[in-house]
Amino acid sequence: MRRAAYALINLAHLKHNLAATRDVAKQSKIMAVVKADAYGHGMLQVSQAMSDADAFSVAYINEAMELRESGIQKPLLALQGIRSEEDLKNSIEQNIQIVVHHHEQIKILKTLKSPELNIFLKIDTGMHRLGFDVAEVHTVLEHLQDAISPACKISLMTHLACADELDNPATSKQLQVFNEIANDYNFEQSIANSAGVLAWKESHRDWVRPGLMLYGINPIKSKAKVGDVKLKAVMSLHAPLISIKKCKKGEKIGYGGDFCCSNDMLIGIIAIGYADGYPRHLKSAPNVSIGTKQAPVLGRVSMDMIAVDLTGIETQVGDIVELWGETISVADVAKHAETISYELLCSAGNALTKKYIQ
Repeated sequence: MRRAAYALINLAHLKHNLAATRDVAKQSKIMAVVKADAYGHGMLQVSQAMSDADAFSVAYINEAMELRESGIQKPLLALQGIRSEEDLKNSIEQNIQIVVHHHEQIKILKTLKSPELNIFLKIDTGMHRLGFDVAEVHTVLEHLQDAISPACKISLMTHLACADELDNPATSKQLQVFNEIANDYNFEQSIANSAGVLAWKESHRDWVRPGLMLYGINPIKSKAKVGDVKLKAVMSLHAPLISIKKCKKGEKIGYGGDFCCSNDMLIGIIAIGYADGYPRHLKSAPNVSIGTKQAPVLGRVSMDMIAVDLTGIETQVGDIVELWGETISVADVAKHAETISYELLCSAGNALTKKYIQ
């Protein structure tokens, strides 16, 4: 069933952001991250639009298979790797590259030696999520090489935990730990996520793995200038204005009556809510964009409606409102909800109809 709200996906902006990424990481190949349905933007459509990317990465084997079956021929990397012999067979048949981060995966690899399989060995340099402990990497590599055909290609990778915090020493420590291991081998390397691409040039290796920046969001928390990278929002969230009413001073709006009118006010009701991916738990009031004006959200977010202050704004029922996108930053809305842009993009993208423009 189609909801009144919808997500508009600007593929021209996506291509712009990919080009901006390549301009920053000139010496690296780009592995565009399209997991979680491309952060809610539509995995297939995004992959098709980013034909200039060198490769794509997803979380699971089945995501990679979906792209293959839809005609995507670029190299594909499954970041969580294989969980079964069936996963391994599918990876071989569909030419899907895999991350190896656990001993059980090496046991699976021994069951079927592929004549050709590209593997990224993940090293845990401080994220402590996936990857082999640094002390065991040399031994793990011996076991891995014994489990696969000599024709298989091995690369080394890690993931940065705090790259969005410019003054955090953790990133420099992670890079140091990775270098101490990687320098012993002549393998290709991959480290940088979006924050690494933007702020840590020393993390630009053979491959960079940008995600959020491709969708127009700068992940760096600091206000300090990071290069001169101009990113454009790819997703904009829209919904219609369905009611306008006058409320008197002292009247309360919405569930719980959390908002009380301090003056006579003109209130607009917009057909979007937490069922559409708009955050319910707002700690402060973000704005929405109506024409050339901005209006603050009032009171609690309902399942499929929000109230806004239209005082002083010329509009009418049926006008389309922007909740975030080119005028209202999704990062700003996330800040008001004390969450992150990733969650809002994925939630709205998964809940709503997506409309694509070139």
